[in-house]
Amino acid sequence: MASHDAVSALEEVFRYIDENADGDDDIPNARALFRDHMARDGGEVEPLEPPRVYREPASDLADWTLFDCWYGIDASTVPPKKFRNGMVASAAVASGGALGDCDEEVEELETLTAAVHARFDDLDSPVDLINGDVSLTLVPVKEAPARSELDRWVGASARVPAECWHSERLAERIDGPLFVDGSLYPMSVLPFVNMSRTSRGSDDSVAFEEIEGMGLAASAIQSRVNAIDTLAARGLPTLGFTKTLRSDDVIEALSSKTDGLDDVPRIPWDDDSQFVSALLADDEPDHLTFTSWLVRSHQRVYGTDLEPLAGFRMPDGREPRDFRRAFFFVRLPDDIVLRVEAPLMLVDAKKGRLRLQQLALAHIAEAGDIPFAIKRADDRARISREARRHLVGLIRGTEEVGDYNTDRRWGFGGGQSLAQEPDIVAPDDDSVQVDEEGTDGSPAKQTADTNEIPEQ
Repeated sequence: MASHDAVSALEEVFRYIDENADGDDDIPNARALFRDHMARDGGEVEPLEPPRVYREPASDLADWTLFDCWYGIDASTVPPKKFRNGMVASAAVASGGALGDCDEEVEELETLTAAVHARFDDLDSPVDLINGDVSLTLVPVKEAPARSELDRWVGASARVPAECWHSERLAERIDGPLFVDGSLYPMSVLPFVNMSRTSRGSDDSVAFEEIEGMGLAASAIQSRVNAIDTLAARGLPTLGFTKTLRSDDVIEALSSKTDGLDDVPRIPWDDDSQFVSALLADDEPDHLTFTSWLVRSHQRVYGTDLEPLAGFRMPDGREPRDFRRAFFFVRLPDDIVLRVEAPLMLVDAKKGRLRLQQLALAHIAEAGDIPFAIKRADDRARISREARRHLVGLIRGTEEVGDYNTDRRWGFGGGQSLAQEPDIVAPDDDSVQVDEEGTDGSPAKQTADTNEIPEQ
């Protein structure tokens, strides 16, 4: 534990920061930036309607459910494990959650994927080990975008196929909207797909077979495209709910849109999380605040503007543009910001935007968080710590590489934690074992009591 003197010294530096850093009065008006500049040309993000910020009482929003049943999808993982022989392994379980007057049997479906980077004889493609209501596939991972990212890439190669394949399985069976935990298209994979497309030639000349050669994690996104199309053809929407914003798309777009102005506004935020938090700040404790719809119109890679989904096979009658990620942001009363995503083809028209924003806000307001259907899917897919340890322990040909922080310092891996005093054991007791658990009116509700948040 840090000494009292150390804490006192840290108090001094934080007081200094408080006294000398720009205060709230010096922060640019985020809403003015958003309203005045988001519709300008430039950047990779465009508005689908005049840029606005709205607020609604959460209790009013919770009534707009629109459907009688709702389904969620989520995946739980065995974190990537490194072994002394160079092997890296991970696994994921994807499951669905069903709520309302729905087909609860879809919850019996599970898609399991294991990914491994190792030397295997004649293992050049996925191996289907089990088929049925529970399906299991082993995915070989030969390379990563960067060697230092290998363990994370193995993890993505397990989780992404599990989630995407499972969504395609559900799309044929469910009779309500599908809520995805995270982005519509896994952002741990899609940017690397587009980087590879650019490196192999012009946008129009890259065939899906070339992208598929990158590995199954890229191929799995095709399953998500298929699932979205299948549901859309049946009149059912797919919505993604991202809890952790690690993007800077909106900030970068604003910077590009304002770069050529005579009086360039100051944009001090370095990511979307900071900016959107300022944009949607509100003093009303029981309100949700949310933006109008935006869309990721293209992705610039190595100086080339790409249609984000152009490298994949499009269903009959569809174009890559139809599957662009349209999104809006919503702030919860506890200052948590979510990004809600939908395929552009569902929100290109005003009626579709209103309908899906109503649907998303109703379920966020009901749960005070991501929709309950996703939470149910998360509970069903969860892999216990004991099960994770057991599964990794089944690989007996080599030993797992230890990690100081998780395995020793904090005792997560079963070793004695350095963060607590060890138990005192009598000298003659050799049977004791260490325990391992060591406004304009809201577009979502055109009524008189709806408020567009005024500039502050």
